[in-house]
Amino acid sequence: MFSLTRLFASIFASLLIPAGRFFVSTIGCMFVLMGSLRVPVLADDSDTSDAGAPPAQTVEVAVPLRFDYPLLQQLLVAELFTGPGMSKELLNDPTRCSEVVLTDPVLSPRDGQLEVIADLSARVGVGAPGACATLFSWEGGVGVAGMPETQSTGNVLGFVPEQVWLMNQAGVRISNDRMQQMADSSVRTLFSRFTVDLTPQLQSVKDLLPEALPRHSRQQIQALLDTLRLSDLQVSDEALEANIVFLVEPASEALPGEHALTDNELARWEERWQLMDSVLVLTVKHYAAETQLQELRDALLDVLIESRYRLRDALVESPDGDGDVVRDWFLQSWQALAPVIRRIGLEQPGQEPLLLFSVVASTDALAALDELGPSIGLDISADGLRRLARMINGDAGDELLQYSEEVDPQLRELLEGSVRATAPPSAWRLDFSLFPKAMAATPDRLNSWAPKREDLPEYLPQVAQLLEASANTAMAKKNLDTAYAELFRRLVLTTAWQESCWRHYVVSDDRKLVPLRSGTGDVGLMQVNERVWRGFYSQQQLRWDIGYNSSAGAEVLLDYLLKYAIRKGEHKQPGGAVNLARASYSAYNGGPSKISRYRSSKASAYGKKVDAAFWEKYQQVAAGDELAVSRCLGGDLSGRATASRSSSKKAPASAGGAAAQAPEHFTLQLGAFSAKESALSFITQNSLGGKASVQRRRKGDTGQYLVLYGSYATRAQADKDKQRLATFQPWVRRFGDL
Repeated sequence: MFSLTRLFASIFASLLIPAGRFFVSTIGCMFVLMGSLRVPVLADDSDTSDAGAPPAQTVEVAVPLRFDYPLLQQLLVAELFTGPGMSKELLNDPTRCSEVVLTDPVLSPRDGQLEVIADLSARVGVGAPGACATLFSWEGGVGVAGMPETQSTGNVLGFVPEQVWLMNQAGVRISNDRMQQMADSSVRTLFSRFTVDLTPQLQSVKDLLPEALPRHSRQQIQALLDTLRLSDLQVSDEALEANIVFLVEPASEALPGEHALTDNELARWEERWQLMDSVLVLTVKHYAAETQLQELRDALLDVLIESRYRLRDALVESPDGDGDVVRDWFLQSWQALAPVIRRIGLEQPGQEPLLLFSVVASTDALAALDELGPSIGLDISADGLRRLARMINGDAGDELLQYSEEVDPQLRELLEGSVRATAPPSAWRLDFSLFPKAMAATPDRLNSWAPKREDLPEYLPQVAQLLEASANTAMAKKNLDTAYAELFRRLVLTTAWQESCWRHYVVSDDRKLVPLRSGTGDVGLMQVNERVWRGFYSQQQLRWDIGYNSSAGAEVLLDYLLKYAIRKGEHKQPGGAVNLARASYSAYNGGPSKISRYRSSKASAYGKKVDAAFWEKYQQVAAGDELAVSRCLGGDLSGRATASRSSSKKAPASAGGAAAQAPEHFTLQLGAFSAKESALSFITQNSLGGKASVQRRRKGDTGQYLVLYGSYATRAQADKDKQRLATFQPWVRRFGDL
């Protein structure tokens, strides 16, 4: 009969069987550098004994690394616990009568150390295969705790076990000096083989550096690599943290003076920013395909769209002798992408995250070097960007970096999200597979029309009809709640007014019909930015098809309304439901991050001016006076009904109210609507019941419905409430005037 002591002697002797060295070569390598985008990860496995002392003028760079515990846990299981149910068989018994198995390892921090706890089961028997007699069985656990350390040339993280213990099934430590002594020896040997070797993964960074530091000599770059080491390991509550430390010296060549770029330099500069944008698109598409979580796919899309708005603004600046004015934009975009890709990477058990590690490490290295200033001579070259693309998608990366103006189906799929499109109204014809154009007669006429002042009575109602058709189609595709339908219609009409005065074409100096275009690349009726929405919409059709442009702008506005304004609760802010329109336009103009710009005291002077102008126009559209847009084209059709609104001539009977008031008394007019239902909805949505009423007023051959608030004997009383209701920009009126 085996004694308990002999049993554990057998168990832990088996642990001495070599288990193979544990090298991190999968998902974890990606994440070590994700704690900060400012991480340069440079390594060299060459012998540094004769490298010589570093140059006198050097700067030490310390970059934080982060090993998340779920990541280390996943790696531990993937490498060692590959048996059924996350198990590891430790005893190699040819008879299969005896076995020792570890299962369900759990890695976590404990009192400043790393701790691993695993279940242990043992069965000791004698006999032959299929005819075993069990002599003894035991269930319990084993634990080990220790500290990380750097090994080899400073590119490898290791684990030094300092404490080992055995536990029973209740998790209580077993006190047995002899067993503990054997456990110490065996378990220390096993877990000391747990290492994280970064050398192979950092080779991609070493390959990139010569292309990113063209003013450094080969000797200077090699000296940088030779000084690289891991240091300052620390076990925190959230992650295993470390620093990568290396020395870098300024470039030997003098900095060039600022000067205007030549035509060739401008061409190379444009090629680089286009390649940068293409690399980001490639990354977003690649990792969106790696996750089924819509939340993460939406997050990738958000980062791309937001980065595109920043690119639009960056390109307004003229490049100078420093060359790359969008380099900061590129590096900041990676900083925003990193956390999202990090979450996606945790879903991937295979080799895919290793490719991501290479590109993230490389961009982190570039960001860290960039922070050292222009004396370092950092240049993100076209060849360097192509190398990054190959890190993401292998050799196919180069082929996917085309800066195309056509629609990218993968980007369109991201934009559509999980909402299924419904069939467009039968009155529309499909000129493009992704969304429809307006009725044939209207766009065909409008597509060759740069309106003159005398054209406005005919031109503007047709544009209104086109815009409303685009709004209706967008709403049908995304199944917008009907409670927001009128607000969205006004939003589309007002945005087109704000952006283009309802024009798509103008006549150029050489008397050619050309699309209306801004200096930042906004084009057409809705001023859809070609750089922001490259790949999502055909740039050619945005320029030369007013119906396509109208539909694109409506679709973008609806996306901001649904995914940002409503989701973030802008209608719950002071001002009520109309905030949704204001917020959606702020995002349309400035990007998703500007969704609350219209109400922010910290908004730029430009942003405040733009949002105030939009709000003024929106109120006129809400009052049924959308043809006031004619004023910015040199006409004045204010007060006329558009063709699309003329069907509301048969208005309901007067709601009453003003006739029952003293003519000399005052009231506050909060809005004017072309439909009674809209006026009543406005009162309900803004909780104005009690003192608010609806008054029908005839205007020309149509009617308007005024929302009136209160009755005041003096103008001073009305002015007092006017201040309280300033959000609605009320108009003090006499009842007699109504």
